[in-house]
Amino acid sequence: MEPAVPRLAPGASMMESGCATPVLMTPPSHSWAVPFNRPDVPSFDAISADIRECITTGQLTKGPQLAAFEREAAAAVGTSHVVGVSSCTSGLMLVLRAIADRAAEASCLPRRTEVILPSFNFLAAPAAVVWAGLAPVFVDVDPATYTLDPAAVERALSPRTGAILSCHTFGCPCDVVRLAAIAAGAGVSLVVDAAHGLGSEISGRQVGSEGFAQVFSLSPTKLVVAGEGGLIATDCPSLAAAIKTGREYGNDGAYGCDRAGINARMPEISAALGRASLARLPATAAARRAAADAYRESLAGVPGISFQVIPATCRSSWKDFCVAVDGPEAGLSRDQLRVRLADAGIDTRAYYSPPCHRMKAFAEATVSGSLAVTDQLATTLLALPMGGHVSPAVAVRVANEVRRIIVQAREAVPV
Repeated sequence: MEPAVPRLAPGASMMESGCATPVLMTPPSHSWAVPFNRPDVPSFDAISADIRECITTGQLTKGPQLAAFEREAAAAVGTSHVVGVSSCTSGLMLVLRAIADRAAEASCLPRRTEVILPSFNFLAAPAAVVWAGLAPVFVDVDPATYTLDPAAVERALSPRTGAILSCHTFGCPCDVVRLAAIAAGAGVSLVVDAAHGLGSEISGRQVGSEGFAQVFSLSPTKLVVAGEGGLIATDCPSLAAAIKTGREYGNDGAYGCDRAGINARMPEISAALGRASLARLPATAAARRAAADAYRESLAGVPGISFQVIPATCRSSWKDFCVAVDGPEAGLSRDQLRVRLADAGIDTRAYYSPPCHRMKAFAEATVSGSLAVTDQLATTLLALPMGGHVSPAVAVRVANEVRRIIVQAREAVPV
C-alpha cells in the first residue's frame, strides 16, 4: 500500500505558487480505503521456479530470463528487436544519446540538437533529453486526447530539430501516423515515450512498432510489471546494438569503450517477473478497460466532469483514469475535490501538476507557442484510483463518492 501523501489546503491550487508548490496540510493518519494504485502482479507460484533457478545458478544478470523476455516482448509488440533495460528512463536516455551521437557525427550545420516534446508529461522525458546533451522544445497537447499535438509539432520544427519525442499519455495512443509523417518529412527520428503503452492498441494491434523506437516502462503502476525495468522496441538493428552496449557501461565486450554508457542492465529476477506479467497482459488490460467503463458510466452526466477522448481506432491501456474538473460547473476545484476524496479515504493524483515547462530543472528549455492546453490540464485533471485492486465495483464506489461531493458542493454555492 502506498503511503499517504500530503494534502492540499482547501482551495489551494497546484499552480498558484510559482513553480506550483502546493500548500500542504497534515496527511491523513488512517490507511487509504481505496489506494491510488496496487501492482497487478502474477502469483508467486507463477515465478518461484524461475527465481529459484536464478538464485541457485548465481545467474543474476545477463542470463536466459532476460533473453527470453526480450524475445517474447518483441513478438508482443511486433518489432524485430526489444532490449531490456533497468527503467524506461534509462531506455529513453540511451535512445536519445544514440540520436545525439548521430547528430554530432553529421557534417550538416546547424546541428540537430533539439527535441520537440510535450510539456504535459512525466519529468523523466525532458530529463532524458537533457542528459543526452540535447535541448527540450516544449509544445502543447491536444485538448481532447491529451497527447502531443501534431500541428504544434509542425510549427516548432526548425533546422535544429533532431527528434520528436511523443507519448501515449495515460495509455491513449498518440497520433503516430501523422507524427511519423511529420518526422519523415523533416528527416528526423520519432521516438515514443511508451511508458503507459503496454496494453494500448491501434487498429487492434499492440503499440510499439511505430516510429524509430518506443520505450516501455515496467514499474509497479504499469500493466506489465517487473518491479523496475524498461523495454526498448525498434526495428533498427544498429540502435538495438548501441543500446545493448550502452546499457553495459559502453563496454564492447572486450573492455573497450567507443562511447561512454551507463549501467542500465535488467536483473534476471526482474525479467522473470516481467515475463510472467507479460503473459497476463490480455487479462490485465481487459480488467482495466472494465474499470474504466464503470468509471465513465457512473460519472456520466456529473456536472463539471469530463473525460479523455480515446480515438475510435484506438484502445487505451488505462494506465491512469483521469477526469477533468470544471471548477465553476462542479462547485469546487480539482484540488478541493482531491482533498475531500482523501477525507473519504480515496487516494488520487494531480497529473501533471506542475507541467514540465514550469519546473526549475527545465527553465532554460524552449517553449514553442502557447501551452494553454497544458496549463489548463495541469490545473484541472485528477487521476482516480486504478490498478489491480480496482474492479468495476470499486470504480463505481469511487465514482459515487465523486458524485456525492459535487452534489454537496453545488448545493452549497449561493445562487
